[in-house]
Amino acid sequence: MTVKTDLLALMDRVCGCLDVAPVRRVYIPEPQPHASSHTEFGLVELEDGAAGLYYAWLGESQQGMVQRYSEDQLAGRHPLELARFLESGDDAGRSLGMAAVNAISQSVFRRAGYTPPPTGDSMGSLTLSADDHLGMVGYFPSLVSRLREARIRTTVIERKTRFSGDNDLIRVSLDIDDLSACNKVLCTASTLLNDSMDQVLERTVNAETVVVVGPTAGFLPDPLFRRGVSAVGGTRVVDAQAAIRALQQDRGLAETAQRYLIRRAGYPGIEALLSEG
Repeated sequence: MTVKTDLLALMDRVCGCLDVAPVRRVYIPEPQPHASSHTEFGLVELEDGAAGLYYAWLGESQQGMVQRYSEDQLAGRHPLELARFLESGDDAGRSLGMAAVNAISQSVFRRAGYTPPPTGDSMGSLTLSADDHLGMVGYFPSLVSRLREARIRTTVIERKTRFSGDNDLIRVSLDIDDLSACNKVLCTASTLLNDSMDQVLERTVNAETVVVVGPTAGFLPDPLFRRGVSAVGGTRVVDAQAAIRALQQDRGLAETAQRYLIRRAGYPGIEALLSEG
């Protein structure tokens, strides 16, 4: 079973146990990545106010989503219908599916009265020393700069060839097998959208710490914790309407959302959450 199928099976179970609210609105941006712009996200909001995000800068495969998926037609549907788009063969469908999975998950948290611990750390509270070899899945320029300044040996796995290259500390590689040499790993949750999450986890079984982070990681972390992931850092949308407004105005999520970090050791687990919901 893959992380994706495990996650969808969990959504089936949740929706079988709880009366999950229907979709209130869907926000689908036409992504226009630019260095001076805030990162764009799409959003699915449920009638109970819970919302889930998807990363909208994957590339050309997300172009034209507004024409393919009518926001008006998606509103009012059961979120599990949208969640099953995660099985789609294209990034556009998987993106919407991911946002719906995140929305259902955030609804479970709300109903159980569970608020994931907030964090301001984009690196998932990883503790790094000069002896560590960090593996990073996804090239984040600001984080790479911090790691270079801290003199941390880092291997970055990145599909975009323009980032490839080596220097004395930072190596950028297209080969996911290079992760096997890293003792700590920071992985972007968007690997669930491009179907590389399972490959990453297969190559990091011997790492002492694996952290999955990103606004796309707003899902129930149980499938990842069962696979040895140490912590999952996601984003909780505090005010969905304000978040959509901010995204439309290129202001990012700002104060409309809150980063959090769920550690495996402190997480109550799906059984406890469902019993409270």
